[in-house]
Amino acid sequence: MSNSKGSHRAARGRGRTEVVRPPAPLPAAAPASVPLHERLTLAAWAVHAPTVVDLPSPGRPPAPHATGGRAAARRAARRHWAPIGPESLRRLVPQALVVAFLAGGTTAFVACDKAVTLDVDGRPRTLHTFADDVDELLADQGVTLAARDSVTPALGSELADGDEVVVRPRR
Repeated sequence: MSNSKGSHRAARGRGRTEVVRPPAPLPAAAPASVPLHERLTLAAWAVHAPTVVDLPSPGRPPAPHATGGRAAARRAARRHWAPIGPESLRRLVPQALVVAFLAGGTTAFVACDKAVTLDVDGRPRTLHTFADDVDELLADQGVTLAARDSVTPALGSELADGDEVVVRPRR
């Protein structure tokens, strides 16, 4: 037994064998009733002999477009594309709505989320919040303010991503 690549495949019968058929007879000169592009296609056959790829596989019928030329292949390709009917739209509309809502929700989540640093009595912590202003942030975090506590920025100020809110009690 040899160690060459592929020898185990050949021993088990998995090797690839190519069937080479003799080339089909070349077509005779096309009559004038055949369209010009078909005559040019037939003329190309006269210049290039068929290859293994051009020949049909053994045991398989030829492809439908192989018998009628390029024009038949184009017509067959157009037949596969059916216009969108009402049944397709009934399925497509709910799917499009789901995708739109998911995209809109994700965009709103990313746009409204803010990373804010809240410093209460010298203990800073970074928070992710949807609060619009300082009052809402402090209420969400359960921070109660006394009358003399200082808050920077001032209560009611708008929050932006990266802001720092500092709460210091006055004694």
